[in-house]
Parts: sequence; C-alpha cells; structure tokens
Amino acid sequence: MRESETNSGETVLVLDSNVAELERLEAFISAFCDKEGVPEEISYQLQVALEELVLNAIKYGGCEPAEGAIRLAIKKEGDEVSAVLSDSGAGFNPLDMPPPDLTKSVLERPVGGLGIHLVRHLIPSIRYERREGRNHLYLTKPVKSAGTLSQEEETHANGDGNNQN
Repeated sequence: MRESETNSGETVLVLDSNVAELERLEAFISAFCDKEGVPEEISYQLQVALEELVLNAIKYGGCEPAEGAIRLAIKKEGDEVSAVLSDSGAGFNPLDMPPPDLTKSVLERPVGGLGIHLVRHLIPSIRYERREGRNHLYLTKPVKSAGTLSQEEETHANGDGNNQN
C-alpha cells in the first residue's frame, strides 16, 4: 500500500488511475478519520466528496501514466480537516462548472455536474490550482458534528455558502 505520513503531519495515499482503487481510498479515509477522532457524519461527508473527486479524475482526467496518478494528502489540525488532492490528468477546475439547474426534470438537464454540485455542498472551502502539470484541489472541512456548527458553518453545510476559488 502506497501510504505514508509526512513530517507536516499529513497522511498521504497514492492511487493509480483505476476504479478498483476506490476501495483503498475508502479504507484510507476511514482509518484516518478513526485515528483522528473525526465524527462519523463528517467522515461520511469526506468519503463521499473525495470519492466523487477521485472518480472524476479516473473517469475523465486522462491521467497518464495511470500508475501513481492521484495523490491525497490529508491532516487534521484543531477543528478542521484539510486535504490536498492532486492528479496528473488534463487541466480541469471543477469549480468553474456552473451549478446544475435543479428546477428542470432529470430528462431536461444535461448529463453531469451533480457530483461537483454535491462536493461543493459537503466541503465549505475548496480552492483549485494547476501547477507542475497537475490539478490540485485544496479542501477544508470543519470537524465539529452538525449539532455544534456555528451559524456560518451551518450556512455552508446547507449549501447556502460560497466556496472559495
């Protein structure tokens, strides 16, 4: 398993661009959240968001070479979990995607965009950068349980907040 801990307190997982790697991703996030005492609800939200982003990189990113194409570095500091997800795929900023028109029926909407929409609602702070031939997403998530969120955090958790680009 290509997993390590860095001097900065990050735990790192390197994945191949292969759907079979999603099992390793799930186990990695679960183990990290258990070790760091992240509430189950927040752990689940991190699982969903990171799986969606990794799956998008695998399915649409065109990562070459596929081996070691995706890197996740995650750490908990205070009341936040921060993660940096990078991949060697084609340049793509998911934050540039417009929100889907949820007023239209499923048949009237174009395919795609719902996964990114979900990620935006689960992770209150997301920033994208293209650097050294890689996509980098910087994600920050408060680790308090939903019952103890501040007014600002509650706004983000409900999807009414703005993500940072």
